[in-house]
Amino acid sequence: MMTLYRSQGARHQPISESSILLAGPVRNVAATIEREVKTLMASLANFKTSACLVIESDSSDATVWQLEQLSKTMPQFSYVSMGQLSKQYPRRTDRIALCRNAIIDAVAQNPEYAQIDYIAMADMDGMNHLITPEKIAQCWSVPENWDVITANQLGPYYDIWALRHRDWCPTDCWQQKTALEAVIGDRPAEHLAVTARQVTLDPRAGLIEVDSAFGGLAIYRREAFLAGRYAGTDRQGGFDVADHIPFHEDLRQKGYKIYINCALINCAQYPDAVEPPLPQAPKGVLKLVQRLGQMLFGKKRFNKYLDLMKSP
Repeated sequence: MMTLYRSQGARHQPISESSILLAGPVRNVAATIEREVKTLMASLANFKTSACLVIESDSSDATVWQLEQLSKTMPQFSYVSMGQLSKQYPRRTDRIALCRNAIIDAVAQNPEYAQIDYIAMADMDGMNHLITPEKIAQCWSVPENWDVITANQLGPYYDIWALRHRDWCPTDCWQQKTALEAVIGDRPAEHLAVTARQVTLDPRAGLIEVDSAFGGLAIYRREAFLAGRYAGTDRQGGFDVADHIPFHEDLRQKGYKIYINCALINCAQYPDAVEPPLPQAPKGVLKLVQRLGQMLFGKKRFNKYLDLMKSP
């Protein structure tokens, strides 16, 4: 791939004159993909043109069927299914990196994307339902001349694994946790390496320059997006890494600037707290318990106990 370097001083052209591609890898997102795609595409409606490319792999639910339905109802939507990659690539991080690199290759080689100015890389598993056109437009109004701008959450900033900042998170948080476990134990190690760094960023705090970040959504200038490659392991191949880390290392080495935009709120927190429904016992089990109870206590007495249990 051609080596590209940041054009110093190049300013962003207006949204109304720009084309953007929404893209991301997905797996088992049948329950969320339609809402995520429609929400994100609506937030990009003020661009001159917008398109969406989804790369799927290893789903065991109805994800592929949902993607096919979207491709029939949304002319600007397309997808590629990579099939079952897990046997050839047992590491999840390697599979995600492979899918993200397929997006890079599509942008670089597919004539359909030759005029794309920006790429919005997004998680599509429920992370971005608070994104709006106004929040996207705000990214074009900031004074910083960003090459990559990434999202924040209303609650604690969760994506510490993909974060690199000299003072805030200079190393891989999970590798640090492993190193600390022998010294201070499992839970204190996780608190020190991970949880204590998941601070709440005030949406009014502006932009924070980082060496890497993601947070579920990142917008790239085209030239910056084509300047790196994703990888699922560190340079020595011994540790799983957040695939954004090697990619952003490539970009930073070529002078591209990466920021967290504290105002670019994509969700309340990760994952959004949803109280799960109480598990329901199978009907056959309930009938068996009822028969046993009636045998032990008698029908009248057992039914009385049931009525008492139902009372508030």
